[in-house]
Amino acid sequence: MAGSDAVRLSATQGSWAGPASVVHGEGAFWDPRAEVFRYVDMLAGDVVTDPAGEQSRSHIGDIAALIRRRTRGGYVVADERGFVLLDDDLQQLQRVPVFDDTSVRMNEGACDSAGRLFCGSMAYDTRPGAGSLYRLDPDLSVHVVLESVTVPNGLVWMRDGTLAVHVDSADDAVYGYEFDAERGEFGRCEVFIDFSDVHGSPDGMALDEQGGLWIAMWGGGAVRRYDASGKLVDVLELPVTNVTSCAFGGEDGRTLLVTTSRDGIEEGTEPLAGLTYSVDVGVRGAPVHPFAG
Repeated sequence: MAGSDAVRLSATQGSWAGPASVVHGEGAFWDPRAEVFRYVDMLAGDVVTDPAGEQSRSHIGDIAALIRRRTRGGYVVADERGFVLLDDDLQQLQRVPVFDDTSVRMNEGACDSAGRLFCGSMAYDTRPGAGSLYRLDPDLSVHVVLESVTVPNGLVWMRDGTLAVHVDSADDAVYGYEFDAERGEFGRCEVFIDFSDVHGSPDGMALDEQGGLWIAMWGGGAVRRYDASGKLVDVLELPVTNVTSCAFGGEDGRTLLVTTSRDGIEEGTEPLAGLTYSVDVGVRGAPVHPFAG
């Protein structure tokens, strides 16, 4: 993995930040129907709608882990211990429970090209191997596809959907899994990118149309872009320590929308922590699939 020849970008130039700080932004998502940026203030249990210049919130529960569109209208959200179906106004329609363990919560995920939603769980105390990766099918059945994960985060599919690339932040690694697109199952695994010698840990992740992986760095103050082979090619620096997730959006799909967190940051030391950032990075994002249920 190369580092010295990487292009260094800055989120302080040609970008907007805001409009208001959240505690722990996660689950960056560009809503193409409404043409707005949505994400979650995870620990507040809120879905946040964040167009430039204003912000609105919809409370889901104790935890809101991610949000995605549904093909039949409305949204799906992962809450503390399951999934919630919402209407177009973000009002709750139905809950799909997944587990009862109060020491574990949902964390992050994504939909594959078949419209199946995958979401990982983790222990509140981040104990090793306490989490799983779940698959919510369009018929609302739930299946375990990975066990013994610790802090599951970003998830995308590459190589025509045959490679599932998944972050486990606790391992400082992005793993590549052989993916059975017909069954929605994960197979043989190997380390795709090793972050053990990198400042910060990988968190949320977005894929661009060139096969590049944009990886938010918790504790690393940046989003790092890797090409399809796993080589570092760009570093987008941000003026905050904890960068949590990113997604492509905007009118032409070339804007990288980035969430950050002020959770655990000493009050007054990082006034820009918890803001969202929007940067034109010169490449379009790959399609983001809605939930087919």
